[in-house]
This record gives sequence, structure tokens and C-alpha cells, in this order.
Amino acid sequence: MRALPLAASAAGLALLLAGCANPGQDQEAARRAAPARVPLAEALARLPETVEGFERGATTSFEERQPGYGSAVEYTTPPRNGLPARAAVASVLLYDLGQPPLSNSAPATLVTPRLDEAVREATVLPPGRTLAETGRRSLALADGGSLTCADLSGSFGRTAVEQQVCAGTAAGRFLRVHVTMSRRNNEVADADAFTRAVAETLRGAPPVARPTR
Repeated sequence: MRALPLAASAAGLALLLAGCANPGQDQEAARRAAPARVPLAEALARLPETVEGFERGATTSFEERQPGYGSAVEYTTPPRNGLPARAAVASVLLYDLGQPPLSNSAPATLVTPRLDEAVREATVLPPGRTLAETGRRSLALADGGSLTCADLSGSFGRTAVEQQVCAGTAAGRFLRVHVTMSRRNNEVADADAFTRAVAETLRGAPPVARPTR
């Protein structure tokens, strides 16, 4: 598969069984467990204009030229507390790669490759920019499911940066969420809170209101 135009999660039981199941069986199980998939435009319409200190920006569709590659929605932080606009930048990518509808508890064998792919894309950068993965962890969601997130650290020129890349499933599709900010200003936004709110909203649950930083 070619790199997606942008720079894994599973429920606990699926993680335990991943080692003994094959991808074909996992895909069929995920298809049976998945509800009917709403149109992509309808799923994206669930995303709020503001969430966890971020404001929604442009939506880019890749479907016409690359069916299955979905759409990406940009989010950025506005100027506040002496910091300029775009002190933190996020992207939300929802896509299906031609797969049948996926459940919110899709197994790790289906989703982990999507996270691996996202990390590879995020770490292939032009000269003067570097990012490297420093670890992975699970991000729990309100419905009992989770996303898997990779933490990356590096620099863009002289600016030390941090990036979080999370992958999972929502709205019957693969979900990727990237959040990037400078290390010096890493309190401008809560990457976990943003990612969690986006995933829960796409899964059909309203986001939990939290104070803006």
C-alpha cells in the first residue's frame, strides 16, 4: 500500500486472542460484529467545530483519486495565553481501505498494521526534521474499548517537538489521529483528551465537556 496522503487498538479480549488467530478469521469476526456503516460524510459530520481546545479546519477528501483512503479533518489551536495560532496541530483520518464495516472492537491484527504504517509515515521527514518513536500505550475510551497510541519525539529545525499518533476503529472504519506540538508549549493542549473525544464522538457518543486550557 502506498503511504496515505497524511502524516491499533483492540478490546482486551481481542488482544489476548491476537496471537492465535489469523488475519482472515479476525477480519471475518470484525465484519460480523460491526454495525451497518454510515456514509463517510455522515460520520465526519459528527466531528464538532471545537473540541478540547482545538478548532475544526479544512476537510480533505482522498476518495475520488484513491478509493478507500477516506478523508482527513484538520484541527488547530487558536491563539491564546500568549501563544500563536497553530501551537498544536491535529489531523483526524477516517478510511476503510476497501474493507467491510469494522467493529469498534476490531482485533489488533487488523489495526496494529495501520499504526505501524502511521509511524513510518510520521518518521520519514525532509532534512532538518526528525521524529522517532519512544513508546506505545493504550488509550481507554468510555465504551470500554481503546486506541493504541505511539509517542514520538524529535525536532523541526531548532524546535523540539512531540507527536502522538493513535490508531483504532470508529464509524465502521479505521481511525487515525495525529497531534503535534512543540515540547516547550506542550501544555497548550491535551493530546489524549482530544484523541479520546474525537474517537468517542465518531463512535456515536457525545464528547465529555472539559475546561479549556
